[in-house]
Amino acid sequence: MNGRMFGGALLPPFRFANLSMDARYATPQKLFSGEMQFVVPLFQRSYSWKLKQWKALWDDLKQLPDLEAGRQHFIGSVVMHPTNTVPTGVSKYAVIDGQQRLTTLFILLIALRDTARAAGNERLAERITDNYLANKYAPAHERYKLLPTQADRAAFRQLADHAPGTEAVPGLISEAFDYFRHRLGAWVGNEPGQAEDMLRLILERLSLVSITLNDDDDPYLVFESLNAKGMQLTAADLIRNYLFMKIHPDQQDDLNERYWMPMQSALGDSLTAFIWHYLMRNGGNVPQSDVYLSFRKATAGREVAEVLAELARYAPTYARLLNPELETQRGAVQRAIRRLHRTRLTVAYPLIMRLYDQVRHGGQLAEATLLAVFDLLENYALRGFIARRGVGGANKSMQTLATRTNHLDQQPEALLADIRAYLATQNYPSDADVYTALQEQPLYHHAGERHTRTKLLLDTLEADLNPKETVLLSTLSIEHIMPQTLTASWRADLGEAAERDHQQLLHTLGNLTLTGYNSELSNSPFAEKRKHYAGSNVGLNAELAAAPAWNAAAIRERGVRLAHRVLARWPSFAPDLVEEADTPHATSNRPTAVVLRGQRQAVGTWVEVATATAHLIAETSGPDLWIRLQEAKPGYFTQQAHLLRRPKLLPDGWYYEGNSDSEGHRRNCRLMLEQAGIAETEWQVETTG
Repeated sequence: MNGRMFGGALLPPFRFANLSMDARYATPQKLFSGEMQFVVPLFQRSYSWKLKQWKALWDDLKQLPDLEAGRQHFIGSVVMHPTNTVPTGVSKYAVIDGQQRLTTLFILLIALRDTARAAGNERLAERITDNYLANKYAPAHERYKLLPTQADRAAFRQLADHAPGTEAVPGLISEAFDYFRHRLGAWVGNEPGQAEDMLRLILERLSLVSITLNDDDDPYLVFESLNAKGMQLTAADLIRNYLFMKIHPDQQDDLNERYWMPMQSALGDSLTAFIWHYLMRNGGNVPQSDVYLSFRKATAGREVAEVLAELARYAPTYARLLNPELETQRGAVQRAIRRLHRTRLTVAYPLIMRLYDQVRHGGQLAEATLLAVFDLLENYALRGFIARRGVGGANKSMQTLATRTNHLDQQPEALLADIRAYLATQNYPSDADVYTALQEQPLYHHAGERHTRTKLLLDTLEADLNPKETVLLSTLSIEHIMPQTLTASWRADLGEAAERDHQQLLHTLGNLTLTGYNSELSNSPFAEKRKHYAGSNVGLNAELAAAPAWNAAAIRERGVRLAHRVLARWPSFAPDLVEEADTPHATSNRPTAVVLRGQRQAVGTWVEVATATAHLIAETSGPDLWIRLQEAKPGYFTQQAHLLRRPKLLPDGWYYEGNSDSEGHRRNCRLMLEQAGIAETEWQVETTG
């Protein structure tokens, strides 16, 4: 065994965590004699024993005089690893396990020393200090035989030095000292010899198993195993422990202060998420449950100081992603991060962190390029949200994007072109998809991500109308012009189809605006709301003040105008890849027939294409098909014809909304095929062109 062998009876070879090491019984007298220092690494928890443990140890000590002579009391094990190979001087050992009992023994000895001194036995006090607490002739940083973890050092040194006039450092170490000092004082009383007896009990009658690892053993494997059933550690905790176990204790303070503590302070509970995203900054997939092992693999063979320095470089960048207020030098970037938060596209953090870090540290990536990347990601997220593509599947896309662009960071035009081209292939909605969704699909939701994104969309449209920002957007809320609860007045305004129009149009873009008086307006008649809109500084409300009435036609007309603004604000990445027939203004060739799995049915309009497709599908599908379709598009499939503007009869007593354009009917046909489990290749529409 390399390193110092502590005295005591040699136990059989000890096997643990696939390692072979030597173990010996040892008393505190043998363990603490000689020139050595037990170093509790920074990664270990601070001292945590309390009254329950102190009392148990004290009760055991009091019973020892009544036991047969020479009988020892076993108090546990201490696992150590030699951290230097210097043949002379102070030998240092990192305490892998057992730091709580080891620290308590030293506190007990300090309390006994002070008790002996108070009883007038200065000789005993000096012997305890010189032989068991301190390395008498060692330099200051090696003077104490125990060097606790950093959080406990000030308290331990104050007790060990016994400096007159100094106040105790609050904490468990001082509390433990007070506990033992009080009980030792009562034990010794006016009989100084009692202090000598207690010292012998502590040094000779207590016993431990002293386990010292070999130099070529991996102490962290032992640490992982010993702590597997202890306090749950985060991946960041494990990574910190792993890194600091690899470096000499003499370096730990410096590297901890320089690198780890600033990261811990800046990121707090987000430290694990930061390391997770750091690992994916250049691409690839790291499961969130596998951060620790992935980190070990990614940093294998690298110097700890180098790894810590790199982490510490990226950490402030990541902190700014979490809290845009920290970005005080680049106002446009701060605003872009805020907008990214509102899109909820957090899966893009690894890519953004990599690019943003280069801007912050004077790399060749310009701030304008970073802002352009923010714009592309926002475009992708919001168009997907509008067309109900979501961003749930964006995780893999962002990982791939980080991988394929990591060699383009210094080529801004190529970088932006690659991002644009790739995202255009990732379930990216066409202009027709966005346009149709804004007309037909509910945009608003009262809470959650949909509400946040809808507010961002409306805020952006308002800012474009009102670039001088005469209103503070954060003070405005989303207002339904036609209210969520219909009153008699509103039913009269909407006419006979009030229920149908309310169901179909309530949450669409055409019926939404911004106001600072949402609760006041509530269900007020449109005539009263219009007066408020006339006096509003909100640009979106200017046209509402001039509207003679608010009904289905007005909502649809406004929806068309706003949809065109949305398409102009977030234009398609690849308009050249979208067929002209898929654009909102395209004119389609006239359909002549629908063919499904060899069956052909003549048609003359696109609404007939939809109804003919429905009838052909119904021949091989069950009635639950219509229920699924209603759940997917309640405004188009229903059993209540009066809710539709142009109801078209379908099989099984269901109706289809015939009021749509050609692209809308094509999309609904594709939905029917999808719900029926029929491949689109088995369906064709014959046209005149």
